Amino acid sequence: AGAAYSGQVSNQAGVKLHREEIANLFCIAALAAERPEKVDRARLAGKRIAIDGCEDHCCKRVLEKAGLKVDVHVVATDLGIEKKPETPRTNEDTSRLVSEVQRGLLA
Repeated sequence: AGAAYSGQVSNQAGVKLHREEIANLFCIAALAAERPEKVDRARLAGKRIAIDGCEDHCCKRVLEKAGLKVDVHVVATDLGIEKKPETPRTNEDTSRLVSEVQRGLLA
């Protein structure tokens, strides 16, 4: 999820996508830790979505390091969501990320 606001909002977008049954949430830290059962589960995914908080692209890089293709990649800061905003708009920003993921899935 990351420590910055943009990372936290990215995590909340993943939770929202999971709750709305659009996608399944996955522990990227377990994949980075090379847990065999998690790597196997990630390999079986129909499509892999990486929602990154910033230009560091940590989520995408973890997936790629594991040899997994990223089918949809969304970056919060590319959508104008600041890492440390003066006035956070969590619900709005989460919804923007969810909409962008949905657009990517339809592409």
